[in-house]
Amino acid sequence: MPNEKLKIMVASTVYGFQDQIEQICGTLTGYGYEVWNSHIRTIPLNPGMSNPQNCLEAVRNCDVFFGIIRSRYGAVIEGDISITHQEIRSSIELRKPRWFIAHRDITVARQLLKQYMFDSNGNINSSFNYRSTNILDDIRVINLYNEAIMNNLPLADRVGHWVDEFYRIGDILRCLETQFSNVDRIQGIVNQMNQGYE
Repeated sequence: MPNEKLKIMVASTVYGFQDQIEQICGTLTGYGYEVWNSHIRTIPLNPGMSNPQNCLEAVRNCDVFFGIIRSRYGAVIEGDISITHQEIRSSIELRKPRWFIAHRDITVARQLLKQYMFDSNGNINSSFNYRSTNILDDIRVINLYNEAIMNNLPLADRVGHWVDEFYRIGDILRCLETQFSNVDRIQGIVNQMNQGYE
C-alpha cells in the first residue's frame, strides 16, 4: 500500500522503565512509524495465542525491530528465557532489519565476568554460579547481549551485530535520532534486505 507506515517493534523489559518506553515509542511515532510495543498496548493481538506467541508473531510481522537490552532480564512465562530474549532471538533468526542498544552495566559486567563464565574454549563454564544483584538481576542478560553481537561467530562472518551502548535515556534518544529519524533511509534498508532474502 502506498504511504503505509513502517511498523517498528520496540522490545524491552518493562518494569521500572515504563516512562522511558513511552518516551521512546512517542519519539518513533513522531518520526512517522507505526510503533508496536506491549507496554503502550499497540501489539496486534490474537486472542487464540499466548502472550509470548503474540509477541513473536509481532516480530514476524513488523518491518523493523529495535531491541533494548537492559540490566533487568524480564518476565519468563514459557520456557527458560524471557519474552524480550525470545523476541530479540527471533529478530536475529528471521534476519529482520534490526537495531540494538544495551545498558553499559551489561557490557562492563560481561568483561569482568567472562573469565569466570566461560572456559578456555569459549563454552559456558558449568561450575559458574551467579546471584542476582541490584546492578544485574540475571546473568542471562549477558547471554542475550552475546546473541545480539553474534559472539558465537567469527568476526568476519557477523552481519547485523552492532549494539550501541547507553547509560541514560538521552543516549537512547540520540540513537533513535541517528538511526530512525530519516524514514526514507530505513525504508530503503527494509527494501534492500527483503530483496536480498527473496
